[in-house]
Amino acid sequence: MKKTITLNENQKIAAEHEDKHILVLAGAGTGKTSTIIARVEHLIRKGVDPQRILLLTFTRRAAKEMTDRLYLSIGEAAQKVMTGTFHHFCLLTMRKMPDKFGIKDFTVIDRGDQISLMNLARTKYVKKGIKFPIASKLVDIYSYARNTNIQFSEYLNKYTGYDSEISDNILNVFADYDQRKQTHRYLDFDDIIYQFGEMLHKSPSINEQLKSLYDHILVDEMQDTNPLQWRILDGLKNPAKLFCVGDDAQSIYAFRGADFRNVHSFKDRVPDSVVLKLEDNYRSTQEILDFSNWLLRESPLNYDKNLKAQRGKGIKPVIKCFSSDLMEARWIADDLMKRHGEGIPWSDHTVLTRTAYGSRSVEAMLIEKKIPYIFIGGASFLQSAHVKDLLCLIRAAGNLHDEIAWMRYLTLWPKIGDVIASRLIASMKQTGSIAKAFSELKNKNENRQEIINGPEIILKHWNEPAEALKVGAEFFEQLLSKRYDEWNARKKDFDLLVKLAERYDSLMRFIEVYTLDPITSTAATRSENQDVVTLITVHSAKGIESPVCYIIHAEPGIYPHMRSIGKSDEEEEERRTLYVAITRAKNELILTRSENQYSYSYSSADVEGSYFLSDVPDDILKEDRSYGYVFDDSIYDTSKAKDLVSEFEDILQTSV
Repeated sequence: MKKTITLNENQKIAAEHEDKHILVLAGAGTGKTSTIIARVEHLIRKGVDPQRILLLTFTRRAAKEMTDRLYLSIGEAAQKVMTGTFHHFCLLTMRKMPDKFGIKDFTVIDRGDQISLMNLARTKYVKKGIKFPIASKLVDIYSYARNTNIQFSEYLNKYTGYDSEISDNILNVFADYDQRKQTHRYLDFDDIIYQFGEMLHKSPSINEQLKSLYDHILVDEMQDTNPLQWRILDGLKNPAKLFCVGDDAQSIYAFRGADFRNVHSFKDRVPDSVVLKLEDNYRSTQEILDFSNWLLRESPLNYDKNLKAQRGKGIKPVIKCFSSDLMEARWIADDLMKRHGEGIPWSDHTVLTRTAYGSRSVEAMLIEKKIPYIFIGGASFLQSAHVKDLLCLIRAAGNLHDEIAWMRYLTLWPKIGDVIASRLIASMKQTGSIAKAFSELKNKNENRQEIINGPEIILKHWNEPAEALKVGAEFFEQLLSKRYDEWNARKKDFDLLVKLAERYDSLMRFIEVYTLDPITSTAATRSENQDVVTLITVHSAKGIESPVCYIIHAEPGIYPHMRSIGKSDEEEEERRTLYVAITRAKNELILTRSENQYSYSYSSADVEGSYFLSDVPDDILKEDRSYGYVFDDSIYDTSKAKDLVSEFEDILQTSV
């Protein structure tokens, strides 16, 4: 049964606008998803073939939500609309013409694999006594430069302080890294977008072929696009019309390469375009929106938006001041318990933190008070060591040339280190086939039949993804249970993998999809609708909403963050970060701050002068200092708090 979408006047204007490229500036909580779905429905209703519509999102989860809602709206036609992330769309398109893009038989690698490969490339350029960037830092530089479409040499010169010798060696490492990827047939995340954009712009035949595929391209979360993604949109538009939905006030991912100008300067970049606005907010009460509107008006930039609550009036936001972060954490825990005692579910409450580290005191207190919670913003599910072990077994079985996977798999076994593993891999690759490679591995390890059993078991179930993962997990049971603590808890992650794999008929496709857009263990837990408090970093909170929100450490040096002070673009992104945090709240917004957080001095003119909330009017934000100066250290055992933090960090370590 089809579900009719009810639109307000501005949403309807946007969904049905004709004959121009369109940017819809959709403020927080203004129904952007409904507008996108209505746009697709409108296009199909007026005769556009659904197969000629491309809908791009930023997460696999968002793509699924779009597809599900499209199905409710337009039925079976929803399956014909190409919906997915930029990476998914680009990779799927390139896989259909692998020879043209030069990626035949290539394996997609994730960040962990990138670091491993970069480390191999880095080794010969490291000199004793000279400080050289670690592999993870090199991957960050490499990825940021590519996503912002800046030459490596230019990036190193403009954004780092490395001397010419180190910079030259970094360039050598990058060249070595690129060569290793080509030799071993690897594609990292950046290659997918970069190579697609390169061929789109440099190959007339590919450009013509791709431009003929779509009449309409819709983009969700346009403010999160980076220069490479913009290059793809720029190459595909005309005759295809763009319909981009985003919010410049929620552009908070510059550290990933997101370009604020893709939204803020859209009309300048796209001739014959129109900018429309959605300002009717259906999430929050007006008092919360008065606060967020005030914050944007204080900016030197013109965001030109004023959100209006369709839910009417509510509770005025409050900021509570404490004499210590421990006092702050204790009050939050007590307030949560008080509300729960009044019958309010734990899940109605979200605690937002600017940094993961900044949540430690709150986490410790939640543990002590036995308040159930999840943390979002930590290590991804597929980055967990034991999960990567199982996936590397799958990859190794399917690709003789996957050196990273074979190296990880072989070195899991006792008495096989990097040197022996490298020799085995080199010997296997010379055989030219998986069957001969397995024979070679058996010959080299006559008394270690178990080593070859793993890949052989996987290949027996190659066309049964869920079964392959199940038998792979059972095969690893004895080996990994000795390697990792808390094994019974870790085993449950394998059950989740098996469950997810049931949706796929291709084992490598399953791995490819989840490598491109990994789920998190906390997100998986959250999807089960458990009654828990959500503790989340602001940068992980896009799309999250909650009846009651606490924004912790809303103090000088955090909003804006110390490292951004004095850099206008970075300070402005910090303003947008606070805006995102504020607009997560539906009914009640509570900010907290302490006077002794971290080691810097609040007397610093730079810190105090830049503080976003230093001049907030009383009619916008109520200040409550009644908790700040009655704190007695004797009522709280600080050594116990430190023990709790250590205990929590131990728990974190066993889950990574």
